[in-house]
Amino acid sequence: MVLPIIVLFNPEKELLKRLLISLKDQVNDICIVDNSPISVKNEIDDILNTIPNKIKYYELNENKGIATAQNIGIQYAQDNNYSHVLLLDQDSGLPDNMIKGLLNAENKLLDKGIKVATVGPVFIDEKTNESVSAIHTKLFYLKRVPVDVNSSEPVVSDYIIASGSLIRISVLKEIGSMVDELFIDWVDIEWGERANHLYGYKSFIIPTVIMRHSIGDETTKSFGRNFNLHSDFRNYFIVRNAVYLMRSKSMSFNSKSLSLIKIPYYIIFYSFMSKRRLYSLGLLAKAAFDGIVSNMGKGHFK
Repeated sequence: MVLPIIVLFNPEKELLKRLLISLKDQVNDICIVDNSPISVKNEIDDILNTIPNKIKYYELNENKGIATAQNIGIQYAQDNNYSHVLLLDQDSGLPDNMIKGLLNAENKLLDKGIKVATVGPVFIDEKTNESVSAIHTKLFYLKRVPVDVNSSEPVVSDYIIASGSLIRISVLKEIGSMVDELFIDWVDIEWGERANHLYGYKSFIIPTVIMRHSIGDETTKSFGRNFNLHSDFRNYFIVRNAVYLMRSKSMSFNSKSLSLIKIPYYIIFYSFMSKRRLYSLGLLAKAAFDGIVSNMGKGHFK
């Protein structure tokens, strides 16, 4: 039995409605963890009442971060004997039979004796209409492998995006849940790296399952590639957590070597692209310092 875990933070009602409608015929139960500073449950009751599924709703009344919110849902799934969790963002939209497709793909991989950490769909970014590539971290560079949606062969990736990822409870019990102190950003990367680097489990993108998703706040094109832009708030956690994870045994040597290059790049690029460049530069310098001294959780924003 699969439990979808949806993490909310001041959601757009229409996008959330799209997600819930896309789920209602695929699962019996839904877990919602509301990270909004003021619970939005009353505002979305009209949507929830149209969904026949049993809904477990956690109102946190503050932003505890995506890692903690996911862990709350994971603990509920463990306590209630679910076989899998399906991690979802509030702005994702599932295709028909997505969960069935992921389960079938996972079973085929397991039948081959492969240690599967998670399986997930091919993502189409709604802003750029581009599909997300598989990731292979090499020494000082990142190799992106395009996923052929005309193929039925699963594509291995060092890690996959959290939203849409299907994970067995037995795997979570062995590998562990998400790292709370990361708050947001690098949460899925750290988990995928930990699963692979420390436990030998692999993550897979399933090309026969396609899911639309919105990544980042805006996009910009540079060096022939589209880059996702985030708020200064998000960029703080991207930089801080990258620095913090340089000391983590979860991360492979290749990932750490890449971070040596990417951390300065993050600081310079995000500061330049910010509408408040000097503020951003100071904030990201503080983020790097906080990562060094392990000022985690909400960090600068406590």
